[in-house]
Amino acid sequence: GFDAQAYVKNVLQREGLEGCLRVEGGLVGEIRGLDGERKALVYDNYSKLIAATDTIRKMRTNMDPLTPTTSTLSAAIAHIAETAAALSHHHAVPDAETAHSGTNNSHPNTKGKEIHTVRWVLNAPSRLHALLTQGHRDAAEAEWAEVRVLLEKWRGREVAGVEELWQECESAFKTPGSEAS
Repeated sequence: GFDAQAYVKNVLQREGLEGCLRVEGGLVGEIRGLDGERKALVYDNYSKLIAATDTIRKMRTNMDPLTPTTSTLSAAIAHIAETAAALSHHHAVPDAETAHSGTNNSHPNTKGKEIHTVRWVLNAPSRLHALLTQGHRDAAEAEWAEVRVLLEKWRGREVAGVEELWQECESAFKTPGSEAS
């Protein structure tokens, strides 16, 4: 390391009074330069810290309004995941053509038929309402009988959303204009 006493002793032996004052002036200049560099580094790092803090504050401010949305979104995603799990767990869903006979289709294209059947059942309330509005009560009742078979089967398997769908189908028969035959 640096031995300050040996350095001062060496300078005093080599230099006279003027030489010592010149060396002192040089050392003071170097000390001031190093001190200035240190202050610049501290200021630079402090500025970066302030900028990072401001960025974090802005991010939190921008995320706060989204918090209620994300909390309701997680509940909706959980419901969708639960419904999907129930549907995939009970993958042997008969298609609309075989629903009343109680036979299962084990054809390789069963998944596509299952999706088609689920969509068909989900659209039942609007189809029933349209049939009743057009005065085709018998056709609406026949379709409701097919849909009801599937909903009863799904109700037994506790598939989410069955009760709501059942109520929508029944309310189609209770709406004004559905009494015509």
